[in-house]
Amino acid sequence: MSAASGPEKTVRHFDVLIQGAGIGGLTLAIALQQRGYKIQIVERASRLAEIGAGIWMAANPMQVFARLGIAEKVIEAGWAVRLLRLQDSRSGDIQTTNMSQIATKYGFETIALHRGVLQKLLFEQIDEDTVRFDCEIREFTQNGDQVYVKLSDGSSCTAALVVGADGFNSQVRRMAELGGEKRYSGSSSYRAIARGARVLPDDAKHEAYEIWAKGCRVGFSMINADDYYWYMTFDAPAGGVSSASEMRSHAETLFGTYFPQWVGLLQSTGAKDILRTDISDLKPLTQWSSGRIGLIGDAAHATTPNLGQGGAMAVEDALTLADTCVKIGLHEMTWQRFEQLRREKVDWTVATSWSIGKICHLHNPVLRALRNIALKVTPESVTQKQVQKIYSLDSNPD
Repeated sequence: MSAASGPEKTVRHFDVLIQGAGIGGLTLAIALQQRGYKIQIVERASRLAEIGAGIWMAANPMQVFARLGIAEKVIEAGWAVRLLRLQDSRSGDIQTTNMSQIATKYGFETIALHRGVLQKLLFEQIDEDTVRFDCEIREFTQNGDQVYVKLSDGSSCTAALVVGADGFNSQVRRMAELGGEKRYSGSSSYRAIARGARVLPDDAKHEAYEIWAKGCRVGFSMINADDYYWYMTFDAPAGGVSSASEMRSHAETLFGTYFPQWVGLLQSTGAKDILRTDISDLKPLTQWSSGRIGLIGDAAHATTPNLGQGGAMAVEDALTLADTCVKIGLHEMTWQRFEQLRREKVDWTVATSWSIGKICHLHNPVLRALRNIALKVTPESVTQKQVQKIYSLDSNPD
């Protein structure tokens, strides 16, 4: 993987400077380069690394990838999820969602894969030397029709637009004084890859599960022919820190108490391969941009993972912003129009995901039973309205 490096004697100009070589930043670079723009990504990490665990790319980001001509590559790199089962740990199925039926309308099933695999695939689609590793924005000044940027490697550049695709703890958001109040959900999480696990029978290997229990839940699917991605969420104070052995011991207790059928996931997970992350989101920002500097993905609207739409929203952002650049040009108005196009769906997604998080860990057995009944009798018309809200790509800069 190549990367530009080293200080320069001249100030280079880019159409768009992106901070962050994650899923959103790389997708944006692909879309902009396909539309003829000169792009630079700066990334504080020294290289792309296979960090993180799994991710589910639902029909909406898959439609974006199709428009960028890379959907088949994503499908080949991952594993199709054709049925999603939501269960209660004591009473069994609450809801099932046929992802193959969704594919008949929206073109794609959900594709599960390792985050690092997806990131590498996206990186391979951009021009050589697009990403400058070991580098980040130190300061910027807006002046007329450009932004003057000083970088951490001692070099400088100018850009017509600057994009913060640098995640939940966005440095660009802070520097642009766009706010960002973090909201802790009350739950923390473990995420991991179970290598070579034997959990589901052959006729169920394209199913994904999420099982709700008292104060916790577990979810999982295959991400290739051999490995599973799994996650576990649990009630906990914010900011907890655990050693590898403590995390494994805690996960073992929760599996044994509530999810014994699926303990094979933990047994196939390396002792040091469990990641712990508190589950938080951002309260909606007043605005996503300041002049020519703006945000996409988690930097703008981080969401809890309860709808599996965090990465998906970043991918949608990328296509919408690239198309808006073509329609309007590289102006401050581009950011304003982009936010108009994306705000309603994103705010709905963040709010709905937060609400789901509040009902999945219920402790009271009566409330759990009532919740399950309510979900089971949800009218099909309501379900279809939510499906359309999530999977439709209705943002259009025209």
